[in-house]
Amino acid sequence: MTAVQKIKGVGPALAKALEEAGLTTAEQIAALDADALKAFPSIGVRRSLSIHAEARRLARPRPAATKPIPAAAKTEKPAASKPAKAKPSKAKPTEPKPADVKLNAALAVAEAARFAAEEKAAKAKAKAKKAKRKAAVLSEEFAQAKVKAKAKAKKEKAKAKKAIEKERAKAKAILDSKKRKKSKK
Repeated sequence: MTAVQKIKGVGPALAKALEEAGLTTAEQIAALDADALKAFPSIGVRRSLSIHAEARRLARPRPAATKPIPAAAKTEKPAASKPAKAKPSKAKPTEPKPADVKLNAALAVAEAARFAAEEKAAKAKAKAKKAKRKAAVLSEEFAQAKVKAKAKAKKEKAKAKKAIEKERAKAKAILDSKKRKKSKK
């Protein structure tokens, strides 16, 4: 079994994501379809193909290396006086069946897709919340600007009324002075 970290193109972050999805060996990734890897974050088409090819290369069975028997071992005879101890047999873990590997891989891909969707939804929720806060702030600023503009307009209107009254008073004074001059003549 080859660890996921041994696959060329899989760094610590991606290895963690793959392991969280249940893919811990290159053999499991090799059993997947290359398109299934695209469900993981930061894996595109090219990267999924290269990771899948590398996993298949690592998963290929290698010919067993034969150990030469040392010359000293050939000539020595085992001592008959000591009883042979029974060595505990190391049972090899059974290899998962291809159907199980494919099922686990499919489950891992589905879990990764669910995780990515949840992460995307959380980001969208946070973005909507931020937009709502920003809209509230802008609304408040707009309301304050509106009040300020109304106050300024009211002040300008009062100033304009005073100027009009002043001009009317001047005009009336001029007309009155002209009437007085005519009546004196």
